[in-house]
Amino acid sequence: MAPLKLRLLAIASTVSVLGVADAGDIVPANGRLEKLFERSAPIQGGLTEGPAVAPDGSIYFSDIPFGSDKGMILRFDPKTRKTTVFANDSGKSNGLMFDAEGRLVACEGSDGGGRRLVRWNIETKKRETLADSFADKRFNAPNDLAIASDGSVYFTDPRYLGSEPRELEHRAVYRVDASGRVVEVTHDVVKPNGIALGPHGKTLYVADHDNGTDRIDPALPAPKQGVMRLLAFPLGEGGRVNGERRVLIEFGEEKGVDGMTTDVDGNLYLALRSSSRPGVLIVNAEGKELAHIPTGKPQVGATPPVGLPSNCVFGRGLESDLLYVTIDTGLHRIRLNARGLHLPTRRQARLLGVLRREFVRVGPGEGEKPGRFVMGRDDGPTSEAPAHPVRLKESFEVARYEVPQNLWEAVMGQNPSRWTGPRNSVEMLSFDAAVTFCQIATDLSLALGLVDNDQVIRLPSEAEWEFAARAGTNTRYSFGDDAGKLDDYGWFKGNAAGNDPPVGAKKPNAWQLYDVHGYLWEWCADPWQEDHAGAPADGSVRKGGADDSRRVLRGGSWKDPAEKLTSTYRRGAEPGLLDDAVGLRCVLAPRR
Repeated sequence: MAPLKLRLLAIASTVSVLGVADAGDIVPANGRLEKLFERSAPIQGGLTEGPAVAPDGSIYFSDIPFGSDKGMILRFDPKTRKTTVFANDSGKSNGLMFDAEGRLVACEGSDGGGRRLVRWNIETKKRETLADSFADKRFNAPNDLAIASDGSVYFTDPRYLGSEPRELEHRAVYRVDASGRVVEVTHDVVKPNGIALGPHGKTLYVADHDNGTDRIDPALPAPKQGVMRLLAFPLGEGGRVNGERRVLIEFGEEKGVDGMTTDVDGNLYLALRSSSRPGVLIVNAEGKELAHIPTGKPQVGATPPVGLPSNCVFGRGLESDLLYVTIDTGLHRIRLNARGLHLPTRRQARLLGVLRREFVRVGPGEGEKPGRFVMGRDDGPTSEAPAHPVRLKESFEVARYEVPQNLWEAVMGQNPSRWTGPRNSVEMLSFDAAVTFCQIATDLSLALGLVDNDQVIRLPSEAEWEFAARAGTNTRYSFGDDAGKLDDYGWFKGNAAGNDPPVGAKKPNAWQLYDVHGYLWEWCADPWQEDHAGAPADGSVRKGGADDSRRVLRGGSWKDPAEKLTSTYRRGAEPGLLDDAVGLRCVLAPRR
């Protein structure tokens, strides 16, 4: 495929200097970059760089000066909106990224920096050297990095500044495996800068950014600007390049890409340092432009130009749709219609593995779970009528338990619950937060190989919820009609002490699903409808005639009387409802 020859024309923003142009579907029409931090320390020159998101959702980034100052690593806390100093001596750190264990890996550059790859313990603030040489020769200036699912670290080694003698012939891309062994991945690149791995780690993207600095021989005139392009390298076994590189974008005489990041769909977010079109350029895996977020005004010939981005990263959890961007000497962010691709942490891997094992497969099928049932009842509240036959069109799996707080916190980076406990059901969450949890759990489970590409973790439809709760029965409760037995099966107003217990403390229904009666109300995917009139006969999510301003809750809670804990009882609620009696249960189903 021929590389895209990008025309870098100045496009005026209709919103503001840091507004949105060429928004497409990814950037909201009213999206704006919000400034979070601007350097105030007495540091000369340089720029902010290398934003990285920690497991707790905080953003670490480098502040790189010129000259003898060693630079800093800063930390922005989205909860307090405050920026603090993590390290006063960063070794001229540039690119940063957290590994699966929650440790911060940093590229330390030249111009008086460490010229090495290091790893920080966030708690102790101690660092260790992962690698500082290849073939017994010191690195030029490690710049940016990407971490693979096996823990190996890919990093670029260009050098843009500094008087240190160069020992290595090539400005290459390297890989450090878990044992500390360093291998050269490729030197089929002139001056590698930003780097990223695509989904599943099959493609390595590298920004080739030869800006004409780094005088290899000080006796010779300074070199002119060279190639500016985006490259893609296929990766095979052992993380090595196993095919020809592809040139996705040629930037010509304009400045090209610095740092980059990716979203869950494999799109690339490129920090474009063009003076005629500074901004974050969003392209697909083939280099086709999808959107552009201006970070400054067009300023051809300006000395120095301002508003130039250096790197970007997505937040985690509820902030996984926030793109953080380092621009000049500041930190900014913008909310997008996309979610970032992140390396799963060890904790996420462990708890999502538990979730996967706890899914129970239910209908349609033969025998006990045929996928046919009568939904609702005619002798109860009008909201439960009319009773109607449903035949589920596809099999699915239901989580044995409501989502516990340790799983929610691992996936979302925070715990909103009022009554805390690691295996207590998570509560105080909105409908949108429940949907986001399912989406991120799907992304992470795909990356971990826990689910297939054609599967998705999501909220159940109302029909799926009732089918699973009934467990083959047609009685008021899954255990019969006698509410006197409810104490054995659920937490409700008659037995709850006002604080949450661990999930699964009561008896399950016949399909080994716990807490379907009581404990917490559970969000369903359906918009609210006052009754079952016109409900889909195949068990899918209701569409026509429903009220999108409200969503369905099922199962009753510890605050409710027995009559609200039946298999058929239903209520509507505003999607923004936050209540310590509302949680969620996930299903695993074919992707539609």
